[in-house]
Amino acid sequence: MTDRLAKRIGKLLSDSSSEEISVECCDLLRDDLSGMTIDDETIVVIGMPVYVGKIPLPAIEAIKQISGNGAMTVAAVSYGGRSYGNALFELKTIAEDLGFKLVGAGAFLISYMAIRGSSNSMNPSLDLDSMGDFSRAVSDKIKRLSGTEIEEFRMKPAPVEVNGRMPVHKISRLSPRAAEIAQKVFERISLVRRSSEWFL
Repeated sequence: MTDRLAKRIGKLLSDSSSEEISVECCDLLRDDLSGMTIDDETIVVIGMPVYVGKIPLPAIEAIKQISGNGAMTVAAVSYGGRSYGNALFELKTIAEDLGFKLVGAGAFLISYMAIRGSSNSMNPSLDLDSMGDFSRAVSDKIKRLSGTEIEEFRMKPAPVEVNGRMPVHKISRLSPRAAEIAQKVFERISLVRRSSEWFL
């Protein structure tokens, strides 16, 4: 999901830019990001999975090694059709605390039930229509905000409003079996969502 969003936004920005725009994708949990340089000319797309309505603790710890340095940022979470809980609000808050300037946030439906009755499909079904609409809207907003090279004259983004609160992460400290049971209970009591949601 994150890779697809980043490449789509990069392509849309490249179409109207006189300079070449490159897209680089990193895995927060596997790649060494200690030498990564992020400045206010970089646009960062941060994507996370949702577990029990929250961002997993290892992902939170991994992202905290990065300093935003005022870079424009898009926050995205993937969820499997039940509620994404407070995960999008949590990711937005963490990103802003790290110094990123949020320009858009989205929760995207990703179904691993590509084969009826199978939760182990290797080809998850993405909500491509919503991801495409979101990419276009975000790239248009970035173009408007970056309309001049003079920092003092650049438009300042209005805060992106996302409903939610910061969740408590006690569930992540439980055993894998207990976490699996908690996930099933969460899915049973959550409302079923049939589409993605996004905010600018």
